[in-house]
Parts: sequence; structure tokens; C-alpha cells
Amino acid sequence: MLIRAALQFWCEEMDLEDANLFEVYASSPQIEPTWGQEDIQRLRQQLLAARLRYAVCQHDAASVKTPQLFNTPEAASQEKTDDSDRLGVVLVAEPEV
Repeated sequence: MLIRAALQFWCEEMDLEDANLFEVYASSPQIEPTWGQEDIQRLRQQLLAARLRYAVCQHDAASVKTPQLFNTPEAASQEKTDDSDRLGVVLVAEPEV
């Protein structure tokens, strides 16, 4: 919800053509916005339809330890096999019809 709200704020309140304003948020002056309001609205809609799932990851968080996704962080945590396992958060998009 926070990300969706931030995107809505960005879309409504920020001037997407103002590179100087974008530089404040990008933390790098070389990055320029390449999206428009339509792109932001599409992302907001995708986030509305997406679901959060949780996974058990390797200690380096570079790969998933088990192929199963869980509905709650507690369920995923119960599947950890050692203290170095990490909890991963997965955003699953709903398939387009």
C-alpha cells in the first residue's frame, strides 16, 4: 500500500519532465526518468492485483532454498532448517486475462 501511495503521489505531484527534481530522489545525477504517467498508473494497477508470498532463502539471499512459497512470514519461518536461512518476500503478479 505504501508503494502504491508513493506512486500515486509521484504521478500527481511531481513534474515528470523536471530532471532537477528527479535528481533529488534518484541519488545519482546520471539517472533520468524514462517513464510517464501511463507507466506509473500501469504499475499501480499491477501492484493492486499482486499478492505477497514468502520463501526460505539461502544465507546469501541469492537463491531460494525450497521451491515452496508461503502465505505468511510465520509459515515460511517454520520451514527454515538452520540459523543462516533468510526470509524472502516475493511479489506475485496476477496473470493477465
